[in-house]
Amino acid sequence: MKRRIFVFEFITGGGLAGQPRLPSSLLREGRLMRDALLRDAAALPDVDITLLHDARLPPPDFPAHLIAVTPDHAFDAGFEAAFEHALATADAVLIVAPESGGVLTALTARVTSAGRTLLGCDADACRIGASKSLTARCLARAGIPVLPHYTDAAALPALPGRWVVKPDEGAGCDGLRRVDSVHQAAQALRPGFVAQPWVSGEARSLNLLCARGEAVLLSINRQHLALDGDQVALAALAVGEVPIDQTYTALARRIAAALPGLLGHVGVDVLHTAEGPVVVELNPRLSTSACALHDTLGCNLLAATLTVADGGPLWRPAGAARPQRIDLTEAVDVA
Repeated sequence: MKRRIFVFEFITGGGLAGQPRLPSSLLREGRLMRDALLRDAAALPDVDITLLHDARLPPPDFPAHLIAVTPDHAFDAGFEAAFEHALATADAVLIVAPESGGVLTALTARVTSAGRTLLGCDADACRIGASKSLTARCLARAGIPVLPHYTDAAALPALPGRWVVKPDEGAGCDGLRRVDSVHQAAQALRPGFVAQPWVSGEARSLNLLCARGEAVLLSINRQHLALDGDQVALAALAVGEVPIDQTYTALARRIAAALPGLLGHVGVDVLHTAEGPVVVELNPRLSTSACALHDTLGCNLLAATLTVADGGPLWRPAGAARPQRIDLTEAVDVA
C-alpha cells in the first residue's frame, strides 16, 4: 500500500492566492523547492503526493493529486477546507512555509495535533528558528559563535563601520538594510527588527540533514550577494562549492544538539570569518540551496527525510560534491 504524503509549499500552494500577483522572486524559489520535492517523490514507487496548488499557476510536470486553491480561497474557509482535507487524508506531511508571522510554526503544530507524521522540524524548533534573536540566544548558550544582535537602539555599542538592520523574523536578505554608522542603525531600528554590526567575511550557507539531536552536513555553499545602495539581495548560490572540513562538521552537530527538535532539511546561514564560521540565522525547513542536492550529491532528500522521521539512520554522501549554481536573478512568469 502506498504512503500518502501531503506536500505544502506556501507560494505555489495558494498561500498568497488572495494577492493580485505573486512576487517573482518568491515564485521562482517556491517552484524550485516544490519541483525538487516532486522529483524526489517520482523516484519513490511506494508514495503518492497530495499537493495544494495555486490555480493561477500551470500545474507541475510531476505526478501529484492536485487540490486547487483559487484567489477567493486565500487563508479563508475555502483554503482551510483544502488544507484540512489534504491533512486528513495524508499519512505524512512536509511543510515549506515562511517563518515570518508564525506561519511555519502554526502549520507545523497543526500537523502534529492531527497525529500525522511530520517530515520536518517540530513547532518549538520552528518558533526559535523564525526569530534571529531567539536563534542567536539559543546557540550562544551552547557555545556556538553567532553574530551579535541588538533590539534596543539605546543599547547599541559605539562600534565603527557599517551596520545592518533587518527583520527579526524572515529569511535571508528579506527587508535587510545596510547603513553606514551606528547612529544610522539606531535611527533605523524599530520594533520587530534587529541591528547587527557588518562583519567582514564570506557569506555561506549550510545544508544539514537533522534527526532529533544529530546532523549530517550535506554541503557548504557560497552565497553571491548583490549590493544596490543600502539594499542587499541574494543573487546566486554555488551549492557544494566549499569543501567540507571538521570545523563545519562539528558546527552542524553542535547546532543539532542545541536544537533537538530539528528534523529533515535545515538551512543555516553563516559568515566565514578569519576566526572561523559565525552563525547568522537558521531556516528550519527546506531552503533554495537544497534544490541542488540531487545533482550535487545524488541525494533524494524526501527519501532521506522519510527515513529519519521513521527513526532510521541519517543519509550520508558517498562521494565528492559536484558543485551546482542556482541563479536567483532569472526572470520568471508571475501569475
